[in-house]
Amino acid sequence: MSSQILMVAALGRPFTLGTLYDARKDRLIPGFTLWEDDVLQANTVESRQPSSAFELIASDSIEDKSSLMDIEASLKASFLGGLVEVGGSAKYLDDRKKFKNQSRVTLQYKATTSFKQLMTNLETKHVEYSEYFQNLEATHVVIGILYGANAFFVFDSAKTESSNVQDIQGSMEAAIKKIPSVEISGKGEVKLTSEDSAITDRFSCKFHGDFFLPSNPTTFEDAVKTYQQLPQMMGKENAVPMTVWLVPLVHFYSEAPKLMADSSLPILRRVRNTLEAMRELEMRCNDALEDNTVKLFPLMIKKLNNFQNLFGDYMLNLRRSVAEKLQSIRSGSEDQTAMLQLFQENLKSPFNTDSLNMWMDCAEREINVLRSCIDIIEEAKHKVVLSESEMFRELLDPNVKHAVCYVFTYVTDQDPFLNVLSDFLDSPTSKPKKLRPSTKDYWYISDDIPEMMREKAHHFRNLALDMNNRCVRFLVASIGNPKQESAGIHYYREGIQIIDVFNKPRIPPVETIQDRRELLWYDCELTLDPDTAQPALTLSEGNKKAVSGTAKPFDNQQRRFERYQQVLCNKGLSRRHYWELEW
Repeated sequence: MSSQILMVAALGRPFTLGTLYDARKDRLIPGFTLWEDDVLQANTVESRQPSSAFELIASDSIEDKSSLMDIEASLKASFLGGLVEVGGSAKYLDDRKKFKNQSRVTLQYKATTSFKQLMTNLETKHVEYSEYFQNLEATHVVIGILYGANAFFVFDSAKTESSNVQDIQGSMEAAIKKIPSVEISGKGEVKLTSEDSAITDRFSCKFHGDFFLPSNPTTFEDAVKTYQQLPQMMGKENAVPMTVWLVPLVHFYSEAPKLMADSSLPILRRVRNTLEAMRELEMRCNDALEDNTVKLFPLMIKKLNNFQNLFGDYMLNLRRSVAEKLQSIRSGSEDQTAMLQLFQENLKSPFNTDSLNMWMDCAEREINVLRSCIDIIEEAKHKVVLSESEMFRELLDPNVKHAVCYVFTYVTDQDPFLNVLSDFLDSPTSKPKKLRPSTKDYWYISDDIPEMMREKAHHFRNLALDMNNRCVRFLVASIGNPKQESAGIHYYREGIQIIDVFNKPRIPPVETIQDRRELLWYDCELTLDPDTAQPALTLSEGNKKAVSGTAKPFDNQQRRFERYQQVLCNKGLSRRHYWELEW
């Protein structure tokens, strides 16, 4: 290992011939070269190596991205561990989908121009630099560079339903494959069919490249124009290091630091798979936070954000540990079992991917239960209030005499498993209380409670649909109340809670009523039909009132009363009604 020539991807780093490199940390050592500039120039050989390629992928995994950029396993692990800071087109590696339920297709244009290398044996011309080697910790020197450029056009759809992701991705791929052959008119307009335009208008474009552009493309049409200009832009001014060949310094200086070993492919694969699985979890959480139902429940948002923060803190620690183990294995201070031990410890922690995925499964189930209730209520003329203070502001509205509120009582930001995760971060060496979420801790795992909530949602909806009175307001809120199961329907009169388990009261005999508020629940606001109003009647205020006056000329409607001052309602009345008139 210490004497092998390495070939690594440049990833936007400023390599030059003679640059020193520490292969244990995968970092350049700027400001020093093994030879003087005049020696380097005299012994550099350059040869043309023109090539270009076009590739399309519909994957966002680090494995497929690395394959596009010719990144080998060890450098990939360094990137995942945070050792490598990328630049130029390699920033594509950091551009990750935010949502799992999102389609992404990437178009790559890749070109090479030339290859530079040091051809002469220069061993005798390095002596004056030997005293710096130990302090600089360099292990290799750059002796060959392949120049060229990469360009990545990343097309994203908006977040969508999971069932639509594959269909959208298929139509995106079909459209993007046409980019190299799309015609551009003499006026610079991209010629697209109406069908292609309808598809391409629905996704955005991001550009990561080694080319200097006046402005980066953001739409499909911009991408077509930019892509077709790239071959003409390819030249020395746009050529950057793409692949670098590194010779161990021990060939020139026997006391130079060495790359002693590297992790095996199975262990590096485990690093990649674990960190990729964690990234999938991050996208699931982002999907949940963007869910329209979740946005109605501030406590649910708070709980998901808490999970995301705990998860992010653990990931930061894990990546640091991966970076430390990579360096210690490469320097020879630890062997490969150190990395293996790190991931065995992960499996024994509550942050193992199975436990975290199980928690997300539970969170998504809770969201689905809440969504099912919200969907039932949707037909009701209700208002969602996001906090208890907002609810009381609605209740105290002087125009609201009555209010019926469907209250979710079990939604909370507290979660036993999140407490376990937090405790583990505070004391990672102590044994965790439990490794997996317990289904006993979650009300929505039971079939009975969600069913009860849906029944109450149906009842609330029916109450709202039967009511036609501006003095009655229907609200939906989330207010924790451990004494009440799942959900409740609360009844308020003039801002004061009267009933916490509400059913529409039966109307008492009219002659027994002492308080007119007992009947206000049954108020029915009538809308009058102007086409039936007798000519002496004038309707006002949204056809709610009729005022008697002087007869006026009206159009000849067959339904209009002529003799008596009468008017009909738009909606017919049936069964028993109590009338209260003002005159």
